[in-house]
This record gives sequence, C-alpha cells and structure tokens, in this order.
Amino acid sequence: MLHKMKLNESPFERIKNGTKIIEFRLYDEKRQKIKIGDKIEFSKLPDLQEKLLVDVIDLYREDTFEDLFKKLYTDEKEIASKTQGMYKIYSPEKEQQYGVLGIKIKINVDDLKENIEKFVTYNEQEEVDKKIMLDYIKDFNDVLTRQNEYGHFTSSSFILNKERTKILMVYHKIYNSWAWTGGHSDGDNDLLYVATKEAKEETGIKNVTPISNDIYSLEIITVNGHEKRGKYVGSHVHLNVTYLLEADEKEEIHIKEDENSGVKWVSIDKVLEASSEPWVRDRIYAKIIDKMKKDGII
Repeated sequence: MLHKMKLNESPFERIKNGTKIIEFRLYDEKRQKIKIGDKIEFSKLPDLQEKLLVDVIDLYREDTFEDLFKKLYTDEKEIASKTQGMYKIYSPEKEQQYGVLGIKIKINVDDLKENIEKFVTYNEQEEVDKKIMLDYIKDFNDVLTRQNEYGHFTSSSFILNKERTKILMVYHKIYNSWAWTGGHSDGDNDLLYVATKEAKEETGIKNVTPISNDIYSLEIITVNGHEKRGKYVGSHVHLNVTYLLEADEKEEIHIKEDENSGVKWVSIDKVLEASSEPWVRDRIYAKIIDKMKKDGII
C-alpha cells in the first residue's frame, strides 16, 4: 500500500542523505493504516514538487513520544530534546488522544534494482559486478547514501560531443587524473538524473542530454582512504552505473573548484592516454570505448 505524506525541507533532506531513518508521527487514523512492507511517498514542502519514495521496514508503537524515544535512544538529554521538539508539532492532547508511532524507513530502490537486473552485461567484469550489486541491494537497507561506509551507489557518464569524436573530461583532484564526470547518489534513486546533474556541475555545460536512458556500463570501483574537506574518508567501494550523454562542444565550460582543476574535450583516441588510473583506464574506459565502437555509437 502507498501512503502520501508532506515533509519540511530539513527532515526530507535528512531522509534523503541517510541521516534520518525513523519518521515520528501521531498514531492517528491515517497512520493506523501503515503496515511493514508498505511504501510512503514524501513530498517536500513548500512546493511539493520533489518526491521521495521509501519502504516501511519496521514500526514502533507507544503511548507517548517520551516512551518512544526511551525505547530507541539511551541519552537522556537527547530523549528530552526530541520529546520537546515533537511538542512543537503535536500537542500533548493529541498525543494522549492517539498515541504515537515511529516509522523506520529505507529509500526505495525497486527501479534501480530493475534497471540493473535488465542490464545486458558486456564482459565477465560486468557479470561479476552485476551480481555483487544485486546482492548488495538485497543485503543492505541503505545502498544510496554515504552513511553506508562500506560502499554506496554512484553514477558516472561519458559525455560525447555531437560529432561523437571527443569526450568531455575533468582533471580530478583526488585521483590526480583526467577522468569522466560523476558523483554520489546521495539518496537519489534516479541515477540518470544524478549523472546528468554531475555532468553539468563539474563541467559548466548547461545542455546535456542522454544518448540513451539505459545504463551503459556497470563497475564496482575501489576507493582508497583519503582526505576530503578536512576530514578522513575511509576506504570503501563505489557501486557505479554509467550512462552515455551528449553535449555541444561549442558550449562554455568551467572547472568545479572543490573537485577538479581542469575541464577539456579529449579526442576519443587520446582518452586512454589522458588517464593515469591503470585499473579505471584498462577495465572501464577501454571497455566503454570498445563497446561504443561495436555498437556503432562512435
């Protein structure tokens, strides 16, 4: 069953980035209908345009918010703070009338799972990584946000010019190499949207269109521990899906200073020379270029 709820921007974004996994509500007539296994579509206030689909994976029913928070947390100050915060939203009278409910949720990944399942692998590497990705979705509640420190989904793209002779690449500061564009899902299960958004942000190109809406490549990429914005990020893996995009070579480009120090169009026959990451160059870039040639894209 699908339930629809409205959320203010802050809790909406915290659910999206994985830092909020329980939504608290009165146990009123609408919430009494919620069951484990149901789905909830959250709409972000004020314009209600952005949606977030989640799965209900557990329910916590108590008479008061204080009792509920005591069940879920141990720090007394946190319990008191959360209780008082709920009374700014719901009155004690309403709490007494209905009781309260904690709804444990995870971001829905049904569409992502389906897209990976129908993806036709190109080689053994993709066969192995496809199986691991599907197992990962099955085994973990959170696969889309950086809160999962073992690994999480990312989305990348090869941006081709209209003549299909060049790839738009960025010089990545962490990897010290010319590279494709891409970034973390950060809770968004539409990875084509993520790839397109990252392509625009990292290169400055305003008009980017998909050559196909389908996933073009799958790969699990190891990420060594590194410093980012003054904090250490432990070694982990990126479960990456790749799309082919197209842009006009004549459009203005610019760097994204916090992530890259260069942006340029690279002839397809020079892409492998531009990369200084051996595994990525040999296992991913070479594979995608070979596949594009066989598919008649280039």
